[in-house]
Amino acid sequence: MEEHLPQQCTTPAGAPNPSPLFGGVDLISSLPDEILHHIFSFVPTKLAITTSVLSKRWRHLWCETPYLSFPTSKDYIESILKTLASHSAAKIMRFHLYVNRETCVASQSNDHVDSLIKFALSHNVEELSLVFAPYYTFPDVHNNFFLGKSWTSLRKLSLWRSICSDESFAKILIGSPMLESLTLQSCTLRCIDLSESLRLRRLDIERASFAPHEFHIVAPHIHYLRLIDFRTKCVLSDVPSLTEANVDTAYYLPRFWCIQLDPSKDEDYQVMMQTIEKLQNVENLTVGLSFLQMLSIAEFRGVSFPIFKVKTLTLKTTILRSAILGIAKLLQNSPGLKKITFYKTEDWNSAVEKYVNKYVNPQDPQHLIFPAGSVFEVARPDLVASFIELLLANTRTLETLVVHLGSYLNRPGFEELSQIALTLSHKNKVSIVLK
Repeated sequence: MEEHLPQQCTTPAGAPNPSPLFGGVDLISSLPDEILHHIFSFVPTKLAITTSVLSKRWRHLWCETPYLSFPTSKDYIESILKTLASHSAAKIMRFHLYVNRETCVASQSNDHVDSLIKFALSHNVEELSLVFAPYYTFPDVHNNFFLGKSWTSLRKLSLWRSICSDESFAKILIGSPMLESLTLQSCTLRCIDLSESLRLRRLDIERASFAPHEFHIVAPHIHYLRLIDFRTKCVLSDVPSLTEANVDTAYYLPRFWCIQLDPSKDEDYQVMMQTIEKLQNVENLTVGLSFLQMLSIAEFRGVSFPIFKVKTLTLKTTILRSAILGIAKLLQNSPGLKKITFYKTEDWNSAVEKYVNKYVNPQDPQHLIFPAGSVFEVARPDLVASFIELLLANTRTLETLVVHLGSYLNRPGFEELSQIALTLSHKNKVSIVLK
């Protein structure tokens, strides 16, 4: 039998090695620079630099990429600055920087971080993402480079764990006339006034327990708001253009309704109701368990709710008795609702659940269906079916219901629930999808 030996490679020295997957042709290296730079945008810059050893074609390619990313880097900032000395692109589309505690201590000051941010700004960066494991302090209002006209190309700004005064941040906003998207997580601001940010459409804020006690948002031009607020009183002062929102807050639980006989006299209650009213024109609404519990308590106390214009509602909650009444009221006050998407979670607070359930009437039939304080790692088909029936019973215009249970429902339970859902779907003329 004749033995077939592999053919000897005849590729000239220094040329890219041909790929056998493409018939001996290196198709990736033949791609235009723009496409290869786009590929670089999905990997850290340190990894993109390693491609320079492949061939002459790749040697300087990374130097011209407009996408720079330094995530969770253990390198000292000085080494990053040395790397950037070889970068030659005139413009940066996206710049991502993560500064950990080790890096910060080694740098001994904000100066090196300042230099990296200046580098991005001097290259007319459009998307700037800064993540600080320790807390980086932005320069004060007297630093013209940071707070002057250096942000004029910026379209998207993301800040994590930064210390910035309201006055300095206002200067940044003034110097960013093209800003379209703003993300803030665990920052120390007390007020965000976006009245002059005419192009800003997306605002994403996630607070933490150390944040200031009260936080004000003035954002007349935004269309999308994500507000995940753990313990801070958030005041939505002006959001008339809002059409999509993702809101969950635990600040109001269990404050006003456990103390006041007349909650309407409580300042926190008034702020809470103002938040609810600011969402009444939202068409695409996502809410979590804390928000639903807040609605349940308000319903228990006889609070008057506005009529919502929501057409698409997403519920991210576990099936708890404390959320049921809030869900029902939200559905009843959404006469134009077309679609509900439900994601079952296990994120809940037993202390809050205990307080909310003080208002549960033991004779209420819902109490028998959804026992107070019951949480199931694997969802019971009968409980989920009752929950689906609750959703259907409180809406008249619903067309689609999508229920995401994931691993919370085992195979036999899923098959049983599928049969129940099929019956409910035909009965109510609603498309029910289980996932």
